[in-house]
Amino acid sequence: MSLISTPTPPRAPALSTMWMQLRHSNLHEFVTAAGTVGFRQVELSHVVTGEMLAGFSPVPGLVRTLHHPCPNDDSVPELSSPDEAERARAVLAALRTLEWATRLEAEAVVLHLGVVASLDRRWENGLRSRWLAGLGGTPACATLAQTIRQMRAAQVEPFLTAAHRSLAELVPHAERLALRLGLENGEWVTSIPSLDELDHILADFPAPTVGAWLDTGHATILERLGGTPLTSWAERIGPRLLGLHYHDVARLRDHLIPGLGSIDFAALAPTSPCDPPHLRS
Repeated sequence: MSLISTPTPPRAPALSTMWMQLRHSNLHEFVTAAGTVGFRQVELSHVVTGEMLAGFSPVPGLVRTLHHPCPNDDSVPELSSPDEAERARAVLAALRTLEWATRLEAEAVVLHLGVVASLDRRWENGLRSRWLAGLGGTPACATLAQTIRQMRAAQVEPFLTAAHRSLAELVPHAERLALRLGLENGEWVTSIPSLDELDHILADFPAPTVGAWLDTGHATILERLGGTPLTSWAERIGPRLLGLHYHDVARLRDHLIPGLGSIDFAALAPTSPCDPPHLRS
């Protein structure tokens, strides 16, 4: 589920196409199904292909946001890639998402800025395996988590610099198209940005074009692995919070309908100025 923060009265949440996976093969079926369970707006995510968009003619106001890359027809590089050719391809894919957002009369585009790709994912997979085995509170697990974050800190600079450059190229186009860009927190320790990095990025790019997009599931997973608490994300980025991806987490499994996991949404509510969120299930 997804939400955009506005000073107007709260609106109903929008349902993400993440929910259509293994349920529907085209957008018309998805929109119809979403309507039957009470959703009047949707978010088109990176599971949507160009073929799905062909012939899709939504009624005005139906599509609230797009989650880049959308459409997603190929392997898209990260906006944080230090390889200039790859980064340029990533920016082009994001620009395509912005153009589609305008065509579909969406209000915002949610961006993943990328990852610290040089840090082998097996380190974090090992941390998750230990947590799932019930070792999350042990000194050995805490040491491993700290080691991974230290390695990330030592390797992040070229990836963060590339992500910043990509965003700088996208912002003028978003301004021209009257779109807002929501920078989403990722579910991996390697994800860019961390909360501190997000603070610096938001200081460099103006509101209202650029803001934060808080994913409750992603933040909760990293909190359980020894990272920043979910409520701290909401408290620090509150004034720049454009929207939420609102889904629950059971252990380390996210994209659950709120109530099927163990996130304390009541504790989150006072820290968030947003309307009802976008559901992502």
